[in-house]
Amino acid sequence: MIKPPPITAILQGGAGSGLDEIESALRRRVDVLHRIEAVSEVHACMDAGRPCIVFIDATVVVDYARLRSLAGDGTSPAMVLIMDDPAVDEVVDAIRFGIVDVLERTASAERCRLAIDRASRSIERMTPRRVEGGSLRDALAAPERLIILAALERNAWNRLRTARQLRIDRTTLYKKMKQLGIAA
Repeated sequence: MIKPPPITAILQGGAGSGLDEIESALRRRVDVLHRIEAVSEVHACMDAGRPCIVFIDATVVVDYARLRSLAGDGTSPAMVLIMDDPAVDEVVDAIRFGIVDVLERTASAERCRLAIDRASRSIERMTPRRVEGGSLRDALAAPERLIILAALERNAWNRLRTARQLRIDRTTLYKKMKQLGIAA
């Protein structure tokens, strides 16, 4: 099993911002934790090639465009917004602008753990994977094979119904099955 790379967390918020409980929960879950005062300090704390989760105090953020500027060079961190009492509209706006999760300032350690897990999954989805020696055709064949096999199973291996369900011609299904090594 491949060990995931160490996770860096950046917690933005002043000393008296009431984020001490979140900070202690983060210290138990991440490998490296930086505490910063201003959003502009985020890039200085980001380690090249290491997944990064940024916890941002919403009281100091003027607008979401400032947060988007963090992704300017393509090394976009997963961002979690910390608010006093988030309303549904505020959460929807935050997610629309690319925020992975929204935490209450008084969030429990368990809720912080869930936010870290969600941000980690977001980082994994955004991280490009290297495929050694494989072509694009090979990379696309595996999911296509799984889709066709699942459709065949759902339709009791009836190829006519499977072709209709996949919205392809029956002869196309036969060709695909032959290409992908699926015996009828």
